[in-house]
Amino acid sequence: MSESILLTVVLPAYNEERHIGSTLEEISGYLKKRNITYEIIVVDDGSKDGTVETAQARSSLFNNFKILENATNKGKGCSVKRGVLSAEGEYVLFMDADNSTSIYEFDKFLPLLEEGCEVVIASRRLKDSNVEEPQPLLRAKMGQFYIFLPKTILGLSSSDFNCGFKAYKKESARRIFELQNMNDWSFDVELLFLIKKFGLKLKEVPVKWVHKSGSKVRPVRDGIRSFLSVIKIRLNDLTLEKWTQ
Repeated sequence: MSESILLTVVLPAYNEERHIGSTLEEISGYLKKRNITYEIIVVDDGSKDGTVETAQARSSLFNNFKILENATNKGKGCSVKRGVLSAEGEYVLFMDADNSTSIYEFDKFLPLLEEGCEVVIASRRLKDSNVEEPQPLLRAKMGQFYIFLPKTILGLSSSDFNCGFKAYKKESARRIFELQNMNDWSFDVELLFLIKKFGLKLKEVPVKWVHKSGSKVRPVRDGIRSFLSVIKIRLNDLTLEKWTQ
């Protein structure tokens, strides 16, 4: 009988050739020091650069590694969902391929998961958070606006929705990801809404975060999309209520 997997690490990636190699190297070093059973799942979202080749070149660093490839660019939400629903680990962590939040922050998450938290999320906006390189002003303002919308329209209370470092117990992850509809970056808000709706035990943790250049966010365009996405999540909830009655 094969050894059970404690941790699945899911890395969604789109045109991350520049970062993903060093990210995987750091993950490898972390896992070797912790001596835990794991699997690594890279989900490439139709990259047009050498993301897949760069990731594959690091596969020998791991004893349980696979790459899932989307034929076309489907969105970060779609990629994370695919990776999470393929996960076999008792705990499922998804983290950004650019390593804005280091795998070493998982040391703060594991005890909380073991104590019974079903979801643990990273925050850049708590008192003890360490934002090493702040975002450009326009993007920071966009982030504040995007926090305001879900709090106002969806009743969410988290301080940070889109920090790309979140961990789940496998059963809880499957429960909410199977209901996920949003394929773009608004999937984070949708998942937090589902977590609140089902009363899952969530803990928010301050982390060290580093802004990486090459952001794909476009503040004005995405500000409009933010509003429309939150409205769509609210409307989707009406359908969800029919499913769960």
